[in-house]
Amino acid sequence: MNIILYKNNSEKNKINKSLTEVETLTGTLRDDTSIMKPVVLIQRESPTGFNYVYIPQFKRYYFVDDITVNRKGLLTVALSVDVLESFKADILQQNIIVEKSTTDNDVYLPDENLKTNVKTKTDIVNFSNGFLDNGEFILITAGG
Repeated sequence: MNIILYKNNSEKNKINKSLTEVETLTGTLRDDTSIMKPVVLIQRESPTGFNYVYIPQFKRYYFVDDITVNRKGLLTVALSVDVLESFKADILQQNIIVEKSTTDNDVYLPDENLKTNVKTKTDIVNFSNGFLDNGEFILITAGG
């Protein structure tokens, strides 16, 4: 079984994370393990330099939750599945309606947390001769 170690520089709730590959290790599973929260033993001198893992056999990406140094060169690594990255192809193919925006750039999305300032200005201008002889008209303009 291959285990690919990465350095993740992105937030946990982001799809298409910025990953830097650190090392690829080969090993075998010795005991039963969870696919959602596996605990794996790896042979590696340093417990630092990686915080993210991909296991091709499981087809999933994992956050590193904990690392225990058992003896020199043997680490126990507790993982938890990153659902967003593991299933990003399926997620990105979905047709969605955005209900909230994480930026203030899109003021057309309804968001009760986004405060807007709406000002109205009304000017009434009387035309001495009117527009036509048979009635009155309301002229509305929008913009600055």
